[in-house]
Amino acid sequence: MEERTLYLLALSMIKGLGPVNARNLIAYCGSEQAVFETPKGKLLRIPGIGEKNAALILEADTLKEAEAELEFCQKQGIRLISYLDEAYPQKLKFLKHAPLLLFVKGQIDFNAQPNIAIVGTRKCTDYGRSQAQEIASYFAQRGINVVSGLAYGIDIAAHRASLAEGGITTAVLGHGLAHLYPAAHRQKATQMLERGGLLTEFYSQVKPEAVNFPARNRIISGMSDAVIVVEAAETGGALITAQFAFEQNREVYAVPGRIGDPYSAGCNRLIGEQQARLLSHPQEVLDDLQIQWQPLAEPASAAAEQLSLDFGKDLSEHEHKVLSFLHRGEALVDQISLHTAIPMHELNALLLNMEFKGLLQQAPGKKFRRL
Repeated sequence: MEERTLYLLALSMIKGLGPVNARNLIAYCGSEQAVFETPKGKLLRIPGIGEKNAALILEADTLKEAEAELEFCQKQGIRLISYLDEAYPQKLKFLKHAPLLLFVKGQIDFNAQPNIAIVGTRKCTDYGRSQAQEIASYFAQRGINVVSGLAYGIDIAAHRASLAEGGITTAVLGHGLAHLYPAAHRQKATQMLERGGLLTEFYSQVKPEAVNFPARNRIISGMSDAVIVVEAAETGGALITAQFAFEQNREVYAVPGRIGDPYSAGCNRLIGEQQARLLSHPQEVLDDLQIQWQPLAEPASAAAEQLSLDFGKDLSEHEHKVLSFLHRGEALVDQISLHTAIPMHELNALLLNMEFKGLLQQAPGKKFRRL
């Protein structure tokens, strides 16, 4: 298996070859190893393989560089997952431009749970950041892998919210794993290794260059069951991801924004042109995809234990949900609805009844707090 990985790695490291041409080479030559043993004349007769690629394949340094990369990965605990492996993300595997190899750090099993991408602008507003956090928290509580790109703005908000819930989250990177961009997110990236992971198609020494990130976005969408665009301007990486998702036949959702807000223009256009569904609650995604997933067990806390001791069986299931959520602090009605999955028309009456029972108090700013 390691020998096959070495040849796949060498093919992946040939700049400009690409996964489609690499698969053609393997098919024509009969195996990964046979590619490097085929005479130049025969290589040139394979569609898509020109003089430059043929010369690089037959260079002695190509395999030597792959051997050095394989050694680096072994020392750094980086897993190499080929498109032939069961561990390769199943949603991504059958796409035309799926990478030959993925470089992975962390404990993530991509096929053990649903994967939902949350993407958006780097220059997000407070509204966009809060929406990303609410949606990511909701998915994290239900054991869903939150996929994003570790960038500033919406991406890191989604990762942070998932980590705060003890959830699973994966960052798809536009560079090799000898680097981390942006460096400011190193601490969060390290935390992600415990339950999620870092993933890239680029070998270790590839630096974070602008040209890599649009290609990275096809992996974010390709490995995911759905893509949610939280906040996006008229142009940018989030819209590229949405376009890839649309072409890959993935479900695309967009969070609507204010008319005239430049950071919501992209989302509003996706909705208006029917390239994305309007998202008003994350449960809509789970319903559309028919995902039934059990919530993660919440870590015991003093507040949660006291709640159980104080009220026991006297609370309804919905009252338990509301009070368990509010042990974190005050929250708006829509935030309570988002986290508890209680519809707004039911929640308003429930909160009023809980006030009468002395369980809650309405605070300034239409927020609620536990008593």
